[in-house]
Amino acid sequence: MSARDNILARIRQNRPQASALPDIHAVPFIRYDDQFEAFATLIRNLGGDAVQLQDGQSVADIVAARWPDAGRTVDLTVAEHEEVDDPHAWHDVDVAIVPGQLAVAENATVWVSHPDNRFRSIYFLTLKLVLVVPREAMVDTMRDAYARIDMEEHGFGAFISGSSRTADIEQSLVMGAHGAMAALVIFV
Repeated sequence: MSARDNILARIRQNRPQASALPDIHAVPFIRYDDQFEAFATLIRNLGGDAVQLQDGQSVADIVAARWPDAGRTVDLTVAEHEEVDDPHAWHDVDVAIVPGQLAVAENATVWVSHPDNRFRSIYFLTLKLVLVVPREAMVDTMRDAYARIDMEEHGFGAFISGSSRTADIEQSLVMGAHGAMAALVIFV
């Protein structure tokens, strides 16, 4: 028997006894009286924002009011939208308006999963990300979210939360380090 096999055999002999997993259904989970308020408060603390579309308003109206001097804007929520086959083609997008399928109040995240899977780079290359989510697609917790999403639906999905930032380099806050510098969630 090799030294490696000896070591592995001794590890297996001294493995601790398995313990039972906790019953996650026995624990009461978070429920929010006002899911939108919980979501909006948290995303604002993360450097983003959330608004509800009002009667007579359009997503384009909100975006134009927020960023009147925006450069290239790509709206993937409309039927006639810009198509690209090369993910690098999104490198100069200033504002990306994309559909979100589900929002989670407890951590202000939005589940995105685009059916043709060609647009995923836009979520991370744009300077300003606008996620458009149906109002009725809000859940309280990640546990609720995982119960509603289908991980096999399109081959790609991600939870996106707030604007991107990091402070791990010399403890200096850097916005947009791993994605959009600004995030706006519009509930429709």
